[in-house]
Amino acid sequence: MGRERLQHLAVSETGFIFDPHSGRSYTVNSTGYSILQHLKSGLEKDEIVEKLIDEYEVSPAEAERDVIDFLEALKALHLT
Repeated sequence: MGRERLQHLAVSETGFIFDPHSGRSYTVNSTGYSILQHLKSGLEKDEIVEKLIDEYEVSPAEAERDVIDFLEALKALHLT
């Protein structure tokens, strides 16, 4: 995964994301914000799933689906 690109994203606590590489901005919900912060801190997918289970009290299946969907969205936007 292109984590170097993620490190350059400017991310506000309100979920506003700015990509200085492309000049584009995005918004994410609280789950997306959490996933992005965990990615930027170096956690792997399975570690992020565990964090979401604890943070949001969701099932493992729901947390995994959220992480996979978010990772696919980042890839589709060429952010990883």
